[in-house]
Amino acid sequence: MRRWEWMRMGTRQRPRHELFPRPRGDAMDLLDQVAGPLRLIDELRGIDQLEPLDGFRGEIVAVVRQLLADNTDVLQITNAIAHVNDTLTRRLLTLGEAGLGRPPSDYAWLALGSQGRREQVLSSDQDSAIAINDRIEGMAAEYFPKLAALVVAALARAGLPLCGGGYMATNWCRPIGDFKATFRGWVEQPEPAALLQSEVFLDVRPVHGDLSVDALYGILAAGRSSGQFLVQMARAAVTFRPPLGLFGRLRAKDSTIDIKRAGTAPIVLLARLYALAAGSTARTTVRRLEAAAAAGTLGGATAGSLVEVYRFLTGLRLRHQVAQAGGGRAADNLICLDDLTVDDRRRLRDVLRVVRNVQELTAMRFATHMVT
Repeated sequence: MRRWEWMRMGTRQRPRHELFPRPRGDAMDLLDQVAGPLRLIDELRGIDQLEPLDGFRGEIVAVVRQLLADNTDVLQITNAIAHVNDTLTRRLLTLGEAGLGRPPSDYAWLALGSQGRREQVLSSDQDSAIAINDRIEGMAAEYFPKLAALVVAALARAGLPLCGGGYMATNWCRPIGDFKATFRGWVEQPEPAALLQSEVFLDVRPVHGDLSVDALYGILAAGRSSGQFLVQMARAAVTFRPPLGLFGRLRAKDSTIDIKRAGTAPIVLLARLYALAAGSTARTTVRRLEAAAAAGTLGGATAGSLVEVYRFLTGLRLRHQVAQAGGGRAADNLICLDDLTVDDRRRLRDVLRVVRNVQELTAMRFATHMVT
């Protein structure tokens, strides 16, 4: 069979709700209101060859541009991007199963990082893994790496960049027992370097397949009882500091700021820390902050401020990336201060101060200066 011949093969019929379940909550509300994402999903449902993937990136950009013009909540937009990418992934996996044959074992395709949180922007790369039933034998050891290679390559053709850190199913295709052992190691004996590398896995979410991964959530939830684990999580959350100088002024190299490293990434890490401290397994940043506020691990006003800061910074990222796409450039997170209005520049300074203040309080609360 030629490399992509499986994409042209017929697929066995499955109920629509199994292959393409309707999204819930905010994503469903959004998809009911706008035509773009719904049209994209209808198109994805009919894909049986590679060529339509060449225009996928442009379709996503056009939808995001329209949603921003309509003043749609930017966090709903990132949710919708993740939902469309989920749908594409499920379709490719279904076609892959048709081409390679029935999976020899139960498995779960896992979304990690921003896709796991359903918070994707136009620069988001691929973060994925495959968990396989522990009773893996014979051809299963060959089948799933082949499936991973096919799907990862197809997603790259659709415009989802390969993960620079290698966190993709082509590298992370393992029995569920191995994932359990790895997660326990992070919780019970957290090593700083390993924990920083593992951050992408702490947003794990199954996208396709029949294998349950609930045990992984249980292991993470147990982390609230491990002081050492929480301290290392706190240490990670205060590692990336907003570029603020004397009197809270913005410090920008060549007039640019990496808005992800300076703002959204620290908020994601802070939300994950305080949600875990509350024993919550919520996946989105907003839900995590709400869970932390409800449990009292983070003050309600502080949690609310971080939600609004996260919304503002995400809006800056999306508008910046749509403008880049319009100019034929690859999406990144480098915001040029000269391109911002005076009001946006002032607000950016103010919101980064909020992030820095919460980081400083977190560092004191968890005594991160005492760990190495």
